Amino acid sequence: MRTGLSEEKFSEWPIKFGNGELPASENDEIDFPTGCISDGNLADEIFGRHISLADVPNLCDKQVLQRLPGIEKVYSSVDDIECDDDEDIRNYPTEFLNSLTPSDMLPHHICPP
Repeated sequence: MRTGLSEEKFSEWPIKFGNGELPASENDEIDFPTGCISDGNLADEIFGRHISLADVPNLCDKQVLQRLPGIEKVYSSVDDIECDDDEDIRNYPTEFLNSLTPSDMLPHHICPP
């Protein structure tokens, strides 16, 4: 496999940076390659707007349910725990319990038509 000159220079840059071999200004500032600078959301720039495949069934379910006629009714699961120690109750806030969807279990909110 052949690489272009720009790829070779880019691969050498982190090594020179780590070894302190890059030219610096009088304020000890160095110039970063423009490809290393992010003006926006770094995660979006690296990964794009991809979604997790685990989210696809939930997105599909929501789209199908929105098309069905009728009044929407929300069913919610139990969102508290039983324990003898008050400290354990504080360790499991309601928002955390509602975010869990164990394998083979339904989500916290179900919205059939």
